[in-house]
Amino acid sequence: MIKQRSGKIINISSTAGSKGNPHQLHYSAAKAGVISLTNNLAYMWAKHNINVNCILPGLIATEELKGYGIIPKDIDDEGKAVPRLEQPPVPEDVADLTLFLGSPASDALTGELYPIRAWLKSERFWQ
Repeated sequence: MIKQRSGKIINISSTAGSKGNPHQLHYSAAKAGVISLTNNLAYMWAKHNINVNCILPGLIATEELKGYGIIPKDIDDEGKAVPRLEQPPVPEDVADLTLFLGSPASDALTGELYPIRAWLKSERFWQ
């Protein structure tokens, strides 16, 4: 990338790396290291036209987690659809952001952290 004077690096960390996670000191510390690596490489390689960004997924609604009953349903107790921003992200949300960061549309972005956790801002989550 340095030789060709362009490139895109997309790191995957976790919201645990920026906010911590109870009982997972080792995991949070490792993910914080990825965030620090992202920031430092962005500074070092901007002069080479290399973008370095980091995606921070929170809890993602995978089939495995749905099986454990951790993921809330997309239909509430009254049978109404739960608004999208009040639902946990799905793997496609991470994929879509990754595609965007790898595209020319993100050429002006480097050293940024992109948490994927909108549902944690929802009142429904905290009730």
